[in-house]
Amino acid sequence: MNADPAIDRVSATLERYDEPLLRKVAARLARPRGQWPSDELIRKCLEVLENPPVLDRRLAELPQSGQRLLALMARSRQMEWPLGSVVELLVTFGEEDVRAAGMVQELLEAGVLFPVLNPATNRIGSFGYWMSQALVSGGLNVFTVPCLATRAVFPSTDLPELGETLTGPVIETDGLEWMLRIGILWQLVVGTPLRRTQGGGLFKRDVDRLAQDPLLNARPAMGVVDLPDPGFLTAELGERIGAFKDHDGEVRVEPLPQSWEGGLWEAIEHLFPALFRLRHWGPFDGFRGEPMLGNPFPSAYLIALVILSHQKEDAWVRPAILEDWITEHHPYWQSDSMRPSRKAPWLSAFLLGICFPMRLVAIIADGEGSYAVRLTPVGRWLLGKGDKPTTPATFPRTLLVQPNLEILAYRQGLTPGLIARLTRAATWKTLGAACTLQVEAETVYRALESGETLDSLTRMLDQYGTRPTPSGVVDLLRTWSNKRDRITVYPAATLLEFGSPRELEEALARGVSGVRATETVLIVSSEDQVDFRHFRLAGTRDYGLTPERCVTVESDGVTLSVDLTKSDLLLETELPRIAELVERSTANNRRIYRLTPQSLTQARESGWLLSSLEQWFLQRVGQPATPAARLLLAAAMVEAPRWQRHLVLHVANPEIADGLEQWPTTRELIAERLGPTTLAVIEENAEAINKILAGLGVVQIKDQPK
Repeated sequence: MNADPAIDRVSATLERYDEPLLRKVAARLARPRGQWPSDELIRKCLEVLENPPVLDRRLAELPQSGQRLLALMARSRQMEWPLGSVVELLVTFGEEDVRAAGMVQELLEAGVLFPVLNPATNRIGSFGYWMSQALVSGGLNVFTVPCLATRAVFPSTDLPELGETLTGPVIETDGLEWMLRIGILWQLVVGTPLRRTQGGGLFKRDVDRLAQDPLLNARPAMGVVDLPDPGFLTAELGERIGAFKDHDGEVRVEPLPQSWEGGLWEAIEHLFPALFRLRHWGPFDGFRGEPMLGNPFPSAYLIALVILSHQKEDAWVRPAILEDWITEHHPYWQSDSMRPSRKAPWLSAFLLGICFPMRLVAIIADGEGSYAVRLTPVGRWLLGKGDKPTTPATFPRTLLVQPNLEILAYRQGLTPGLIARLTRAATWKTLGAACTLQVEAETVYRALESGETLDSLTRMLDQYGTRPTPSGVVDLLRTWSNKRDRITVYPAATLLEFGSPRELEEALARGVSGVRATETVLIVSSEDQVDFRHFRLAGTRDYGLTPERCVTVESDGVTLSVDLTKSDLLLETELPRIAELVERSTANNRRIYRLTPQSLTQARESGWLLSSLEQWFLQRVGQPATPAARLLLAAAMVEAPRWQRHLVLHVANPEIADGLEQWPTTRELIAERLGPTTLAVIEENAEAINKILAGLGVVQIKDQPK
């Protein structure tokens, strides 16, 4: 096996050629002397592909249009293309329409282009017959290898000069937008995969998820145009770079690309070829459930970028002018029967909506209400017209971790590698110049499962933090990292719920076999083991229904009274996590619990957030969490209170207090309104208040502070 996977792919393809076809290709590529066996012919062909001087001679023998096609494939960094797109590239750059297919066949026979064979295709005997199956099979692909395509000469003498000189502020993005959005979608899919229909589209539920997510569908922070269905575009880009993968009709997450760890240029380089593999999204209609037949946009995208790379580095091109050239030369737009909707402008959506956030192009206002574009240094590098740019400056102190577990991420310091780590460890909440994330127990567990540790998480927050990580956050990370629940899975079981622990003990003493789940619940592996003649059944519960409200809160806000006639097993597992048992059973068949600082501290350390407590109160009590409960849970997660000495100013009536609070001269001197006729004033401002009141005609102020 060869060290280069691309060469291995060529070898596997040549092995499926019929012998006459293999000898025909080898005669053009390897030019063997004598009648060699098939395996030797394949070896000699592979040797030519790895021999630059010989390969250059073979390429020089090709027609100019053939070399240009190979060079275009190299510029795209995408070595596999649909047969239809290859023909479109040939025709756009001068090959006659009727001869384009023949040129593809000639390149196949020359051994510089290879067919992508269906697994069901055992052998191939004729390139002409194989190409004729395009209409029957719904599309064929061809491929080449980088060592060949990168050596092909690209003639540029006949490319148009569309650049012009413009002055004004040049706008260039950070190139992180699509990586951030792929990270957001990764979090959306990690828990609930997307499901495909048999036709290749998505089920309605998943269509709605992608179409309605506010972050995926918002305009980028530096965006200048709106794209149709940006959530679906993000999904397809993510799938093309390997962040998502189809598993038997379910699109599931994969590890985020390793290229993100290499730096910004490596991440953009990995994302760049995905632009030419978009099959379900287009600038006209946005998302289409099934791949578009006769899709002209992959080839048109490449043509646009190649023409931009031919312009002078400081020249600006108006998208409308470039689009006119493409539609004039591209065969897709030459049909007289084309619907008017297919002739609508599309290039601005690609250049300004996709390439600009990706940092491939910079923009400048053209003075006519739109923008002109030119390639950035990284764009010219990717298209083979410049050296790799120097690594951009970084600002490592870019995270602000707050006591409430919210992270503020300043975008200027983000890198693709940091985006990947934050995606695994927190939930993206907003995007912008400063992005926000929320750390939760589930996100920490997800990070641990992906290979992070407590030390690596705390080091990340300290390394990139603008200030030390709050101790409360570190404590929660430690608690969640050390949490290891042992789970016993029963494929089937019967739960017996007793009225009291004493009754359960009595049942065990009488020989009932089972595993104690709680003080009043016994797990029995099978109903056959239970002799129900010894039990008095008081009722059954359906735990699939919404939890029943069976808890009332006393006036102190922390005492919980449980109605035992309505409580259930789930409540018995929930309450010990947040409250302490006070009285097991009262005369009126109720059980008393109390919320304490210790119990809610334990709840917070086990992953309960304020939102979790609110949801529990709404489900079990029927009202929001009490202020006292919120205090006990969240006091340690907010900014510490402070003491400050104030004076209290009492006035005659609320109207005077309203006036003092509203009048700009006195408003700045008042700390806060305490009541209808009382105002808090900082001691240093008392003398100024006195002078102002005296100026208003107040003759004497009672009990003036000294």
